[in-house]
Amino acid sequence: MSKFNYLRKIDCTDFIEKKGKLSYISWASAWELLKKECPDATYEHHEPVVYPSGEVMVSCTVTIDGLSHKMHLPVLNHQNKPIANPNVFQLNTSMQRCFAKAISMHGIGLYVYQGEDLPPSDPYDEVVKVIGDCVKFHEVINSFSEEEQNEAFNGAPEGEKTAFKTLWRNLLKEAEDLFETQVAHIKAAIDDDDGLKLTQVWDECSEYEQSIIRNRLTAEERAKANQLKGRK
Repeated sequence: MSKFNYLRKIDCTDFIEKKGKLSYISWASAWELLKKECPDATYEHHEPVVYPSGEVMVSCTVTIDGLSHKMHLPVLNHQNKPIANPNVFQLNTSMQRCFAKAISMHGIGLYVYQGEDLPPSDPYDEVVKVIGDCVKFHEVINSFSEEEQNEAFNGAPEGEKTAFKTLWRNLLKEAEDLFETQVAHIKAAIDDDDGLKLTQVWDECSEYEQSIIRNRLTAEERAKANQLKGRK
């Protein structure tokens, strides 16, 4: 039996996730499945190609036993339309989607992909799903293009628009207040040379919160924080 035929028969049921009516396997789960069967597998993300329109194409190659499969994917928005001048979050999302598809070309989870792994969705609907969590709300809004933000901001049904816009502003302010508090605690730990306190605050933050904190520290503060975490 060929490697491809063996890999494509692997049961991925426990790793399948749902979004809308479509199924997909996350890049992390796909990589975990592949490495269990092919520990020497490697991958490479290639330099994104930027077109005159500002739209971007990403690509990734996955190699197993000397056989390489390269996949390409444009950076898309929540409606599966190409994005001009995508931000870092949007670029990273497309790179990981492309990675998962390159893995599937070797057989892992290929049967799952009968359509796009992530279906189109309405920006307003995406925002409503996370309305109870100010950090998730901030993260989703930050992942949108300016056009998608405007569409979501103005997407509430008639009669609910004013209340929704007020809620939008309040949730973003709540998230910003939280980030500022976290940054203040981190800076205080750095000033106090307190690695234990810094690590406690850091570990309580989500990955997204940590990315926000990093961006609000100076290069010197980031270096000092890394030193303190290393000798907590």
